[in-house]
Amino acid sequence: MKYQVGQRVTGKINNITDLGIFVSLPQNASGLIHHNDFGDNWLHEKRHYQVGETIRVVVINNFKGKIGLSKTRINDPSLIDHTNEFSTTKKEDFLTVLAKTVADAEKEINKLQQELTDYAS
Repeated sequence: MKYQVGQRVTGKINNITDLGIFVSLPQNASGLIHHNDFGDNWLHEKRHYQVGETIRVVVINNFKGKIGLSKTRINDPSLIDHTNEFSTTKKEDFLTVLAKTVADAEKEINKLQQELTDYAS
């Protein structure tokens, strides 16, 4: 899988060093959250993370297989996630799309609840 700049992904911390946090990503990839991502607070911030912890990050660069990640820029609107199915939704259509998504989710939840009830009977 080729990770794209702006893509949000969940990974697992596999090492914490003075350089930063190394994260294992899906599809046998890995990336680095460089200590500069945390600014001057790196020594304090790195104590808040543990090896094995799940972490949500955004890809900020991908050059020759070296994937740069960021934790602090996860909500940066300038990093557009092109893998997000809603990234092309126009502002005026957003509420309609959101309502459809909620309705679809409710249908799936009801279906699962019914399957659970049938299974338990």
